[in-house]
Amino acid sequence: MVHILRQYGYSFIFLAVFAENVGLPVPSYPVMLVAAALAATLHLRIPLIFIVCMLAALGGDGIWYKLGRSRGRPILRRLCSLSLSPDSCVHRTERYFQRYGVKSLLVAKFVPGLNTVAPPLAGMLKVAPMSFILVDIAGISLWAGSAIAVGRAFRDEVEWAIEWLAAIGRAGIPILAVLLLGWLLYKWVERWRFYRLLERSRITAPELKARMDRGDTVVIVDLRSDLGYHGDGAKVAGAIWIPPEDFEKRYTEIPRGGPVVMYCT
Repeated sequence: MVHILRQYGYSFIFLAVFAENVGLPVPSYPVMLVAAALAATLHLRIPLIFIVCMLAALGGDGIWYKLGRSRGRPILRRLCSLSLSPDSCVHRTERYFQRYGVKSLLVAKFVPGLNTVAPPLAGMLKVAPMSFILVDIAGISLWAGSAIAVGRAFRDEVEWAIEWLAAIGRAGIPILAVLLLGWLLYKWVERWRFYRLLERSRITAPELKARMDRGDTVVIVDLRSDLGYHGDGAKVAGAIWIPPEDFEKRYTEIPRGGPVVMYCT
């Protein structure tokens, strides 16, 4: 990283920050931190690092905000499908945004999974463009400012860490690769087991409709969040709506003694 920063400087910082904020798996926080810590050595200026990070992050967030405003919920689902925990991504993000509103953008970049999803969600909820820009700029300032501040405060430790990694050399790369692959494998197995459980107890929409047309008594529970329930126009007649966060308190409302179908989007 240090070699690339020395060669490309602000351009590399901009690309790293922009890439992360458009959803690519690029960890730009360490890039900002190292650039700030080694600014003198790399002939970089702290104010320019901050400005470059602001422009890159705002550009990436602006793209997703505009897509969310024009395309709506499908964009949110598409983004969450790329995450390692897609099954809870939409619900977790909507619940967080519902609780804190546009102020969520102030801390979105510090919350895993919320960074890329918050801007299109703000667009989907028709947050005013100027409100989005102002709050997003404040959030980016906190995020980039914290990376730069940490880099400056611990520049000696950062230099030591870089020297240590250089001393390890190529031997450290396989170790890091094995740890990363192990974690990814764990997440994949976790998802595979979850989907196997779903397959054993799943019913398709046509099968459910056929049962309802035959007059079978089926209790339907709508588990969408408040934003999902009121944002989507489609609702199943007679379904009991229980937001996921209220399920522990309201599950007794579900009639017993017959088949129960739960769904969300």
